[in-house]
Amino acid sequence: MQTADPTGALLTPKRAGTRVELTGVRRAFEPDVVAIERVDLVAEPGEFLAVLGPSGSGKSTLLRLIAGLDRPTLGTIQVSDPQRAARDEARRAEIAFVFQDAHLLPWRNVVRNVSLPLELTGWSRGETQAMAREAIARVGLSDAQRRYPNQLSGGMRMRVSLARALVTRPRLLLLDEPFAALDEITRQRLEEQLRELWDSLGMTVIFVTHSISEAAFLAERVLVLSRRPAQIVADRKIDLPRQRSAELRTTPTFAQQTRALFEVMRQQEEA
Repeated sequence: MQTADPTGALLTPKRAGTRVELTGVRRAFEPDVVAIERVDLVAEPGEFLAVLGPSGSGKSTLLRLIAGLDRPTLGTIQVSDPQRAARDEARRAEIAFVFQDAHLLPWRNVVRNVSLPLELTGWSRGETQAMAREAIARVGLSDAQRRYPNQLSGGMRMRVSLARALVTRPRLLLLDEPFAALDEITRQRLEEQLRELWDSLGMTVIFVTHSISEAAFLAERVLVLSRRPAQIVADRKIDLPRQRSAELRTTPTFAQQTRALFEVMRQQEEA
């Protein structure tokens, strides 16, 4: 399905992701708390990157900096569109953020929660409804469109939050431990669904987590952060197939990948 945007262009299902580059990024809070120290990283267009680290290590701060919700004390952050030189405002509009809490509006049903970002940027009611339904279908919730948040399970609420992020067809999707509060089975199903969405939509994804198995299953590449102040202590490519099913988690190859990440994390604990 192709849908017209307010300028008359067509939004196709697959769009090129953005390139994200951080150079010498430092974030200090008053009076003397340093959350992030000298971080350099690059996420290439269309890459799925996981940021792994212990609780309180500065992962969420790093994600907020990339999203433009906070500013670095030192260093530069560039989010660039490979297809056009967009203005800062346009680039920000193509970044979507999924938080640990779904943050749904209780007085809006699923369709109206998902359509909210489009409404706020001036789309017509007909366009917002059509695009919201498409995003809802992508996360497997078509039969729950008219339900309200208090009628949904935790996993369903998180899928609504993901649909709301996807409805603007972002080139960069940032996720801050979105599945952390869910039970293991629901969490694994959503991880599989997120991989499928990334594969079909082509966006760049940066996923923050403290779960080693989650990072290994989801990402093409994993960055490991030290304890605060956060620095990158490992940059590891995940050697797994692009298509990842539930069965992959039981294989020796998957165990090997998680073991390697565990060793890096363990060394940080003992440092």
